[in-house]
Amino acid sequence: PRDGGGETREVLAAKSAARSEEHPVPEGRGGRDIKRVQRAGDQSAMKAARTQARSRASARTNAGARVAAGGLRLGRPLAEARRHPRIIPRAAGNPAGDPYGVLGVAPGADSEAINRAYKSKMSAASSDDEKKEIESAHTSIMMSSLTARLGGASSVAKEIRYADRTPIFLWRPRVHLCEQKDILINGGIWAFAIYWANKSTYSPWQPLMMGFAVLFIRMNYKLMPLMPRPATDDRKEIRQADTKRLGRAFGVVGGLFALFAGIISTLPSVLMALKITVPLWLLGSLYEFSVGVAGLLGSMIGASFLR
Repeated sequence: PRDGGGETREVLAAKSAARSEEHPVPEGRGGRDIKRVQRAGDQSAMKAARTQARSRASARTNAGARVAAGGLRLGRPLAEARRHPRIIPRAAGNPAGDPYGVLGVAPGADSEAINRAYKSKMSAASSDDEKKEIESAHTSIMMSSLTARLGGASSVAKEIRYADRTPIFLWRPRVHLCEQKDILINGGIWAFAIYWANKSTYSPWQPLMMGFAVLFIRMNYKLMPLMPRPATDDRKEIRQADTKRLGRAFGVVGGLFALFAGIISTLPSVLMALKITVPLWLLGSLYEFSVGVAGLLGSMIGASFLR
């Protein structure tokens, strides 16, 4: 067997014998002591050679197994790395694409729009990979928003900043913009109702009230994600939630209808009190039409920009 240094024990023994022949040891007690020293020296040399050989073999193994990339840590033996591969996790919320594109929202969207898009995408996802991607994109957007808020780069809504304060008017409308397509649809309903009222041979209020009814229904659907039904089978609680939401929708569109119509209806009296000429669209038969158009405009604004 080899001692690890590339030479067999027989070769080392032969070398030791050759050295003994070149330098014969005298007989007697002194000679025995010298032979004992030589044997100890041979054993020490063999141990040193084996230790050095092991060090060289270990260095070659480690040098060939160390890599700087590919999931292996620098200086890690190859056999150990194969048994315990290093997994480099992707940062949470950092999908391959744009997180805003994954959810289908604009970079400046508020938290409500982001949460609505997140719930919609999650309900439409059909595979676990899609759900993981949507979850990662939502987490990324929320964390970036939180980081910007803590750094002072984004403003905090008043409802969040003063959440511990009780508002004076709990029923007051709040700003809540619809998506662009919904705003265009509401504007189209308002314009069609005005055109129908202008062409109608009967009272213009019938087309205007039809337009108001459509805007009221759209307002109710707008409030559904914000005021959902309770997760219960109790019909009483469900009916109360629906009644509250319908009342809120009617209060917004109906209240703005009355506000805008009231302003236009009192405008002629104010102008005459100020001795200002009253325009023609506030006189005669156009007065009633103008009041209805202004009221429906208020309903359209409420359904598009408030909640």
